[in-house]
Amino acid sequence: MAVPTRAAMVALLHQASAPLTAQEMAARLGVHHTAVRQHAQVLIEAGMVMAGSLPPSGRGRPRTGYRLVDEPDPYRRLSLMLASAVRDGCTAREAGRKHGAMVVPTGDAVETLRAEAERLGFKPSLEDADGDRTVLVLGGCPFADIAASDPATICALHRGLAEGVAGVVGGVDVERLEVADPHQGGCRVVLRHTPAT
Repeated sequence: MAVPTRAAMVALLHQASAPLTAQEMAARLGVHHTAVRQHAQVLIEAGMVMAGSLPPSGRGRPRTGYRLVDEPDPYRRLSLMLASAVRDGCTAREAGRKHGAMVVPTGDAVETLRAEAERLGFKPSLEDADGDRTVLVLGGCPFADIAASDPATICALHRGLAEGVAGVVGGVDVERLEVADPHQGGCRVVLRHTPAT
């Protein structure tokens, strides 16, 4: 499965003091360097990793080094998701799903969704709704001005993102998104826990 390889790549890059090449990561992970490049491209598109040319170490083409993005800019991530919707001719919700499927899990689905919301600039919190539901409250909307002018697009993108993460990590389904005034914050993603299969 691709997600564990990406998670291992992110962990390697987090520990590295300098950019790593695809060959270096492949050797440490025990996978082919072509697979590393493919996974790196997914992480680049998700706004998590950057690639750049390394200083030459001899003749030939310059080597490419990969490193984690220091502080992911929420607006950069938003623009990448919206650009992919335009490029691929899909809805904002579908673009959100695609990007959610690229997120590297940080635990179970609820924790991964909470961490991703925080990474996007929200101030997320969790509430137990009942025995089989958890609510992810998206406080402090970083996109309040944009969401106020076009809530259908921005909120659909965020719902899709949650659905993409839930689909990859498993354990929950996104039941609904309860939209609130973006300037007040507090949109609520209602998650229904699913039995293990």
